[in-house]
Amino acid sequence: MKKNNDIVSERSSAAPDTFDLLKARQTLLPLLRYIVAALLLGPIFTLLALRPVLTSSPVNVLGPAAIFLLGLTAWYLISVRRINAAIKLVMVGFWIAVTGIAIFTSALQSPVMVVYPVMILLTGWLVSVRSAKLMTGLTVAASLVLWLAEKKQWLPTQFAPSTAVYAVHQIIIVLLSAALIVYVVRIFKLRLKQLHETRNSLKTQALALRQSEDRYRTLIEWSPGAILVHRLGKIIYANPAAIKLFGASDAGALLAKKTSDLIHPDELAAQTARMASIIQQEAIAPATESRFLKLDGTVITVQVQGTAIDYDGEPAIHVAIHDLTERKKLENDIRQLAFYDDLTLLPNRRLLEDRLRQVISTSQRRCDYSALMFLDLDNFKPLNDSHGHALGDALLVEVAIRLKQCVRGMDTVARFGGDEFVVLIPELGKAQPEATGQALGIAEKIRKELSRPYALARQPAAGAGAGASITHHCTVSIGVLVFSAEQAPTDVLLKWADAAMYQAKDEGRNRVHLFQEMPA
Repeated sequence: MKKNNDIVSERSSAAPDTFDLLKARQTLLPLLRYIVAALLLGPIFTLLALRPVLTSSPVNVLGPAAIFLLGLTAWYLISVRRINAAIKLVMVGFWIAVTGIAIFTSALQSPVMVVYPVMILLTGWLVSVRSAKLMTGLTVAASLVLWLAEKKQWLPTQFAPSTAVYAVHQIIIVLLSAALIVYVVRIFKLRLKQLHETRNSLKTQALALRQSEDRYRTLIEWSPGAILVHRLGKIIYANPAAIKLFGASDAGALLAKKTSDLIHPDELAAQTARMASIIQQEAIAPATESRFLKLDGTVITVQVQGTAIDYDGEPAIHVAIHDLTERKKLENDIRQLAFYDDLTLLPNRRLLEDRLRQVISTSQRRCDYSALMFLDLDNFKPLNDSHGHALGDALLVEVAIRLKQCVRGMDTVARFGGDEFVVLIPELGKAQPEATGQALGIAEKIRKELSRPYALARQPAAGAGAGASITHHCTVSIGVLVFSAEQAPTDVLLKWADAAMYQAKDEGRNRVHLFQEMPA
């Protein structure tokens, strides 16, 4: 990310100590403006003082002109908020200009030599101590070179400035030194105030921290949610809710366990990887569903959320655990009621239609055929009328068992209502004749299986022994529809299979009829 060059635009949302330092650094901008003003006004006054001799020594215009241009450039950089660049330009450029002026104006006796000490102080204040040290070394080296050059007479013909020039430079240096002292004293007082406020703040924070820790511990202890803290796989804290959740007799029984003892073996690898990610501060889902084990081995479904913390001064993981076992059971019960027949436990009409839509969608991609069979028991009503609904229900349950034994695991057997059942068989191949042959073969297998006698046990009367059993003979009429994805929507396919079943009834029952009147 690109750094902001404006030293006064640092973020005010920093820590208290940083914020006070920011206020201290904000005083640099007015000081820098004073320096730039001196760079602009100093050359003007210097030229006025040199005016009587400029005609004979025009080269002396170059130094003030260079400093004036330096001041203008620095002023522009300040106006566009490039403060750091302005500071560096002023310090480096002014040092070079002063050294150049000294070469042409009396060398070590030049009036500009008094500027060096103030430049070193300003560099240390505006830039850094290291920069001030560097400038000190350069100034010492420049002074020695000027001395040697003057002694060896290597310097060009020098101009001896008037006392007015010395006066101008001296006044500027005095004013800058005074400004620097004002800012130094101001920052010193600000720092003293900061230290006093920081000391009071630390006392207040320490008290608040102790109170916060007490409140947090109370909240954790009384929290209805289970909370564990573990380090390197060893449990080091458990609140009362966690003790209850895992069926421990007390905290000691739980603290004696490792995290691996509480995680279902099938979930151990995933949870171990998740714990490693938490310790390494990697981005993961805030909460995940998993299976844990109580101390007695009972499996529970939970939602678990882990956070990396410092516990007793060392890294650890804080884990919040929410028991989902009852909610999952309720969800399964609701799903069972919504999508399954409560007597035979087969898919009901709603789930059948959903699976039929899935088969059609898959068939569109695979371009294959599927089969839909509509079944109706031929002599179910007499059983109900003669022996009651209990035996009728027992027959339906047995029919459901036999139907599932006749088809593949990927096929769907559903109770459509009453004594009607539907069998959905997908992926019978891409050729319609072969698919039709397979479907009719399965239908015939079902017809024969459901036509075998049923041994149905009567329910015993109150206070009596075991009830007697009866043998019931039952046949089935089956309508078969072989279809592809583009032929019709789900409700129409069911109507066609139903029509084929009624055709089997009309043909004498206990038979299979293939629907063939497919519209164009």
